[in-house]
Amino acid sequence: MAANYWASTQQNCWIQDRWTLATSRQEDLNYLSDTDYVKLRIWFCHLIQKLAKRLQLRQQVIATAIVYFKRFYINNSIRSTDPLLVLVTCVYLATKIEECPVHIKMVTQEARHAFHVEFNGFPYDSSKVAEFEFYLLEELEFYLIVWHPYRSLTQIGHEIGMRESGIQYAWFIINDSYRTDVCLLYPPHLIALSAIYLTVVLNQESIFAGDHQRDMKQWFADLNVDIHAIIEISQEILSIYDVWSGWKEEKALLLYKDFRNKPTL
Repeated sequence: MAANYWASTQQNCWIQDRWTLATSRQEDLNYLSDTDYVKLRIWFCHLIQKLAKRLQLRQQVIATAIVYFKRFYINNSIRSTDPLLVLVTCVYLATKIEECPVHIKMVTQEARHAFHVEFNGFPYDSSKVAEFEFYLLEELEFYLIVWHPYRSLTQIGHEIGMRESGIQYAWFIINDSYRTDVCLLYPPHLIALSAIYLTVVLNQESIFAGDHQRDMKQWFADLNVDIHAIIEISQEILSIYDVWSGWKEEKALLLYKDFRNKPTL
């Protein structure tokens, strides 16, 4: 594992540009609108969280599984794969990499319960997940360490004297950011700073305790970072809330079934 993010495979191999992401989705967008595609991606993240909740996994494991899922679909289409098998395997792999391993039989067993409503269970056994794990590893090029914004958020928050409630608010924003593409486009410290920025804008009263106040506008202006990137990340997170506000789980399932059943062009 690299000693710092800048020497990591995430920075050197997995930070993408928007053109690459748009190109990778072209096959699926032949059958879906941009908004419906985003709704499906939100739903897949929801399914990952649903399985992780049954397995009692911590948030960092969930985040790693979501990143694996997103990386896999840089080079593959949803249309030509089974995202259910992909996401279950991503969860299983993430539990091992984040050092909280769960037996593969437990993962498949809980998947059957978790997805009973949507898919009448999980149609694969442990051997299929184990087999697909090797394919997933190849697609991820065996670069499996993921740097998340949570550590940067905690460090920066404590340095500037944020209340724990403010840090928690920003933490939830980071959780929500995994519904977007920002984890594929930007370094984790910029995502953490964007979560703090949104916390200042949306919930300023929760930021500082007592008389420990700080001019956050000046603080951001003095940062030696790309402030335009922070604004872009913040806007992307806010835009996902607009889509998410009209998102319904049962509608997502119908959307997915309609997408899969469309005749090939």
